[in-house]
Amino acid sequence: MLITYICIFLIGAALASFLNATLYRIEKEFKWKELLTQNSHCESCKHPLSWVDLFPVLGFIIRLGKCKYCGAKVNPYYPISEFILGTVFLLFFLFSIPFYFYIIILFLFVLSTYDIKDFGIPKDLTHIFLAVCLLIFVFTFDITKIYIPILIGVSLLVINIFKKSFGLGDILLILGLGILISKEQFIVFFWLSIIIALFYSVVFVIVKRIKIKKAKVPMVPFLSIGFVISTVYGEVIWNWVLKFLQI
Repeated sequence: MLITYICIFLIGAALASFLNATLYRIEKEFKWKELLTQNSHCESCKHPLSWVDLFPVLGFIIRLGKCKYCGAKVNPYYPISEFILGTVFLLFFLFSIPFYFYIIILFLFVLSTYDIKDFGIPKDLTHIFLAVCLLIFVFTFDITKIYIPILIGVSLLVINIFKKSFGLGDILLILGLGILISKEQFIVFFWLSIIIALFYSVVFVIVKRIKIKKAKVPMVPFLSIGFVISTVYGEVIWNWVLKFLQI
């Protein structure tokens, strides 16, 4: 089984590496043919990378976080994101999470990357993501899943009229993710995402020594974290909260 676990982790990590490379090439306006056919290379010296350099996570460790050919430092975001996606894939496998959640996580990975870099997510990709969520909902139909997400979504839209707290893309993501999980998991997902984002904001403000109003927070990564935790442990957390509150 250990070999199976390692393979599942490496599949997730390899997909993260592939998506990172593809998004980089899109950002650099590579031609469509080059997106999939051109060999990976160092961003600094443009030297082609070997299979060791490209090996998820371990390649970064073996090369001590530097390019073998020019000594330039490799962005740590790449191995960190590879490790995270690999871990999520392994968690989903261990807890027998339905296969379509893997697709959702890949979407969230890409959207999180955009949000971290640009503090915003592409409209077209968001609409495709929402369509995929709706398609999954249709095939796993459970009407009880939609009430609370719609209530929260409408509430956020109304709140945004008076004071912008969430972007429209964030609200659409919350709605899309909400219809895929149970109402208990959704409540855990929603509040956990906000708590983690608030904690990050406080730490960010203290470290950067700036006013809280000037702190920009990419919300999609925190929604993604909350979604993963609630998908795997949502029911457990919900029952623990009820027990703690003695409800």
